[in-house]
Amino acid sequence: MFIFSPFLIVHLILFFYPLFDYFYLSGSITILVLFTFLIITILPSKTTPLSIVDSQSPIDERDAIFHRFYTIKPGSKEFETYYKSRPEKKEIDNAIRELPELGEPGARSYHEFTSIYQDATFDVVNKISREIEWTPENSKVVTKASPEEFSSRIKGFASYLGADLVGITKLNPAYIYSHIGRSPGKWGAPISLKHKNAIAIAVEMDYEMIKHAPDSAATTESAFKYFEAAKIAMTVARYINKLGYEARAHVDGNYRVLCVPIAVDAGLGELGRLGLLITPKFGPRVRLSIVTTNMELQHDKPLNFGVQHFCSICKKCATNCPSASIQQAEKQVIQGVEKWQSEQESCYRFWRTQGSDCSVCLKVCPYSNPNTMIHNMVRWIVKRNNLSRHLIYYGDRLFYGKFRNTKYKLPDWHGKE
Repeated sequence: MFIFSPFLIVHLILFFYPLFDYFYLSGSITILVLFTFLIITILPSKTTPLSIVDSQSPIDERDAIFHRFYTIKPGSKEFETYYKSRPEKKEIDNAIRELPELGEPGARSYHEFTSIYQDATFDVVNKISREIEWTPENSKVVTKASPEEFSSRIKGFASYLGADLVGITKLNPAYIYSHIGRSPGKWGAPISLKHKNAIAIAVEMDYEMIKHAPDSAATTESAFKYFEAAKIAMTVARYINKLGYEARAHVDGNYRVLCVPIAVDAGLGELGRLGLLITPKFGPRVRLSIVTTNMELQHDKPLNFGVQHFCSICKKCATNCPSASIQQAEKQVIQGVEKWQSEQESCYRFWRTQGSDCSVCLKVCPYSNPNTMIHNMVRWIVKRNNLSRHLIYYGDRLFYGKFRNTKYKLPDWHGKE
């Protein structure tokens, strides 16, 4: 990775030399100062990881925002039961119900051709993922191998199927939903998942599509990558079944677990201010799926590359959030974890008003920039220490501004004319 250092030196000299010349500093002193500055910024120092300060307990899937709008319908028994136990949510949820559904006429970004790209894709995901409670192919004939070999085979297969990132971790019981909400099964039934390990899968979302956020083009990309992540997880789960082990895929609309904290534990990235996984290579521009299993696997270590500190000074996602749903203030302790908490109701209200899943926070995050040489160099620098993260933050503000441009020409097949 130190291959980036010569490029840094050249850029720093070209950028700062005129300034030093203005103050009549000699070339040798200029280069000495720049080298000192470079060494200070690239020296590694300890970074603060995500802090779990108290015990964690499972979350009820019935409280998830999508469950409340996609599963329970006004007038149903489930509707009355839910809002009787959560009366504080009824008024705001009913106000959101007055807005157009995603992909329907009346929203800002609605178009009769392009808005239903997302609907078509999510319909297919929903159709293929309803029945995935599979059992081992033959529990009496179990393939034996070491955890290391199983892990290597699974990661290789998932990558071949299209996964951009794959990690494995011990499954934390706190990340299993307590009760069925949106996912298939009897509404409100307790969830029992005895698997010990989890495989986290991430698929990159295309930067050129996400830069159109909050237009529906971003949701077209989001839907497609949910489909890709589902395809990979379901195939990997079935592969594990055929080796004689239990496995379940957890995909869009059919989750029994929380994807983001499992992906954090599996070493795919860190939790950011925007409430999503931030990966070192793609930032938050990923969609996730999970496979849980009783197969013995080799665990990966969580990553710590400075996201907690960078997010504490950046706030770009919160500043640009159209619905002001992302927390500007300091972290809170939520479910035993010290983190920033987004407001899901105001976020989803904007989705319905806009007619897309927004994705502005993904677009503006400095970690989301495309994988060019200069951006990869910046990614390496930002890992080093607190000073480097401050410098990268101000550099991002200098080159990209406080707010990101939203006026990009849509692809011809997604244009509105």
